[in-house]
Amino acid sequence: MEHDAPERKTSEEERFHDDYYSYFESPENITRYTPTASFLDNAFKEESFSLLDLGCGNAALCKYLPERCDYLGVDHSQSAIEYCLQLYPNRKFVAKDLSSFLVELAGEQKKFDAVVMAGLLFHSVNKETLEQKDDQAIIQFCLDKILSPQGYLVIIVPFCYGDHPSHTLFVRAELLQKLVEKMLKIAKAKLVHENISLQIGLDERVRQQKVTPDWFVFDSHADYSSIFVGTYMASWTFIASPKSNF
Repeated sequence: MEHDAPERKTSEEERFHDDYYSYFESPENITRYTPTASFLDNAFKEESFSLLDLGCGNAALCKYLPERCDYLGVDHSQSAIEYCLQLYPNRKFVAKDLSSFLVELAGEQKKFDAVVMAGLLFHSVNKETLEQKDDQAIIQFCLDKILSPQGYLVIIVPFCYGDHPSHTLFVRAELLQKLVEKMLKIAKAKLVHENISLQIGLDERVRQQKVTPDWFVFDSHADYSSIFVGTYMASWTFIASPKSNF
């Protein structure tokens, strides 16, 4: 199977002017975010905590976070940030390239109790050149420079699978688990929580959208040449902390 991301047919800005990303906010997608929100809510019982949402998109995670969370969302799409500010006027958002913004935060010695990458891993690109960014470097930088000593790095990896022996939920989940756990091991981070969730019925919701996301391929038309294609959706949530905490 090829590991290339699906071809982008429209720009990031164009996609935020239609309903391309509306599936993020649908009730069928709730289990993409609730494991993270629940874990952090329990980890910081009755305490305020800061959270950096890298590649926040339309900030769907905000819906599930407690009010005491000091949230900051960053995305390279200006249209996405304008949308977020209208939807969540009491939250903070910044429209900037993720890599340059992380460097700025490190220069200010700004630390967060949680850093979330929801759907960012394997998809982070330079907005100008569309060049794929180094996921390992992003993870390492966040652990070394951005995360507080007792903080948590959250990686949420959504994925598609279909009715095919080599492309089942279990095959896809095992592949992603090995990839992410290897990255965290290299970064010397310790996994403290894992959760796999199904987005039941999300495939039907995506079919009803005016604009079908590039990654969504109906099983009847799929040749499974890419690890991203498939009808049914699930997500792996990995939560890690620096090994020095243990």
